[in-house]
Amino acid sequence: MEQFFELLSGNPLLLSVVLVAAVLAVFSFFRRALQLLVVAVAAGLLYAAWLQLSGGDAPEFFRQAKDTVSLSLVRLGAMLKELFGLLKSLK
Repeated sequence: MEQFFELLSGNPLLLSVVLVAAVLAVFSFFRRALQLLVVAVAAGLLYAAWLQLSGGDAPEFFRQAKDTVSLSLVRLGAMLKELFGLLKSLK
């Protein structure tokens, strides 16, 4: 293992190739995780829509999620409004 680190520290080109490969692997992992998250959210939304259309009662989780998302969007809007106001004042 020490020989490997000595090889990397002695050869900057090899070190850069290894670092680029590591960064690509990390980004690939996060991209796959994000895709899985999008699929899970879409399935949850389809389930909630099915419950709404069929007249069933949505679980408390969906009501809490809706409230949380609504509150987050309001806060995001307020932050963006303040940021844009700050950017306008800098001109």
